[in-house]
Amino acid sequence: MTIGGAAQLLALLDECAGRTPILPVVIEIDVDHAELLEVQQMGAGRPIADWAPWVNVIAAIDSYPNLTIAAIPRQASCGGLELALAADMRICRPDATLGLFETRMGILPGAGGTQRLPALVGYAHALEIILSGEPIDGQRAEKIGLVQRISDDPLTWAIQFAQRCSLNGSNVLISAKRSVLASRNPDTSGFRLEGKTFLDLVNQPFAKQRMAEWLANQDEQGVH
Repeated sequence: MTIGGAAQLLALLDECAGRTPILPVVIEIDVDHAELLEVQQMGAGRPIADWAPWVNVIAAIDSYPNLTIAAIPRQASCGGLELALAADMRICRPDATLGLFETRMGILPGAGGTQRLPALVGYAHALEIILSGEPIDGQRAEKIGLVQRISDDPLTWAIQFAQRCSLNGSNVLISAKRSVLASRNPDTSGFRLEGKTFLDLVNQPFAKQRMAEWLANQDEQGVH
């Protein structure tokens, strides 16, 4: 997913948040990772401000007033999973691929993954996923609480659930969500530390080499 793609999704979310009434949103996610060529450009000195769409779209999902559901038919890893982690709920196919592969690229999750994943699955499971950089399937994801449901057709399930919730009224949903999230009150220092550490790593020769190897391996496998 490119910076431009993140900007497009952000525009759609802003449009939905500006409607009356504000309705639930279902986001179908099929993202392997952020465009690594753009990440490499960051390591080469591309302005950090260029990455604002990524930061802002994840923040927009996180702060959207009504229900947000991430439907994952095939994969949500790295930046794709960080998008999904910002949603209120996640649903995927049993054989979907989920993970945070960044450590295998010489970097770490830099868009909230190190903060949101432990809150969902606990520190031990989060460390297993992040430190190994290895994928898990949908069944494992449901077992540890990363996704709430598995379905052979996650998009349809998510839409139907959102429609049932909508029958309760937008004002009710928005008020109930606000009350539930008030129990969270996160300290933002962890997000700041994650961002600083990501920027420190992405400039290191080791990270540049690992990302180049990752891209070369994808090209050999015909993955784009």
